[in-house]
Amino acid sequence: MSAPERTPDPRRERRLVIVNGEEGAGKSTIVRALLPYAPDGARIDAEDIGQTNPCPMDDRFFGLLRRNVAGLVENFWAAGYVNVIAGSFLRGYPDYLAFRQLLPRPSAVFLVELLVAKDVRDLRRTTRAKRTTQEWRDMVDLIPEDPTLRRATDADYRYLGIDTTRLDVAETVDRIRTGIPEVFAG
Repeated sequence: MSAPERTPDPRRERRLVIVNGEEGAGKSTIVRALLPYAPDGARIDAEDIGQTNPCPMDDRFFGLLRRNVAGLVENFWAAGYVNVIAGSFLRGYPDYLAFRQLLPRPSAVFLVELLVAKDVRDLRRTTRAKRTTQEWRDMVDLIPEDPTLRRATDADYRYLGIDTTRLDVAETVDRIRTGIPEVFAG
């Protein structure tokens, strides 16, 4: 069955919600959980579109990942899906700046950072359905935290940081919906 045709309306605002956080923070889960609340929405989980073997986790790989995500965002907008939720493709502020160079300016960008205590994050990483090896977790943990996303004075996005340490999925989604009513009204 083919998807219904949508006629893009150039007057409608295009919005991009980027879900970011360390491995185990809940990015993939939250991206999926937000979609039902995003009218005319689409979702992109870069972990689903960026699987390679081997996975080098270097600048070249992340450049490819950003280009893939940017292409999908533009395709969704062109098809009339004005609220796009994307996650799992930024390491820090320089990655965000490089990503923004790939996209025309949307009406609004919202950056949601999922924060979580390390012990809870480690537990999630070893007990979730999406299994990873200790070698993978060690490699991912070498990516330094970049707090610039939280406090960039020249940022063209609205930042929303949420500590998910003691929140379940529904509570996290509720906080995001409350924090970004422009996208998740209703």
